Amino acid sequence: YSKLAASGHYSQLAASGNYSKLAASGDYSQLAASGDYSKLAASGDYSKLAASGHYSQLAASGNSSQLAASGDYSKLAVSGDYSKLKITGEKSVGANIGINGKIKGKKGNWITLAEYNGKYEPICVLSARIDGEKIKENTWYCLKDGKFTESEKA
Repeated sequence: YSKLAASGHYSQLAASGNYSKLAASGDYSQLAASGDYSKLAASGDYSKLAASGHYSQLAASGNSSQLAASGDYSKLAVSGDYSKLKITGEKSVGANIGINGKIKGKKGNWITLAEYNGKYEPICVLSARIDGEKIKENTWYCLKDGKFTESEKA
């Protein structure tokens, strides 16, 4: 039942118990939790969040943030530009709605991406289940011309 919070830049927070809550608002923060039902949130740019427990929830709003969850039934969301979201658990949902965002995950997970025009206006939001055929497992995707498009190595 740990609760950790940091507001300075370059903060590092870690929790290994179940039901942990971690939050950081400074740039370059790093958050990690290994217990089930953990909740991690970061608002600073270049933040890194990782959770390995089941039913974890991760959210980041800073640009160039990176999120990863390996526990099953996890929920991940990122809105920062140029952010990356990786889902390695099962029965999970991830959404990257930042400009030039990327996402990848395991077969069976659901992913959501957003696409923007040159004026930074949203023009498309698309969700899909990773089926292993149309949307490949463990492959980075972005949205381009309203379609999931394989992205270069992230």
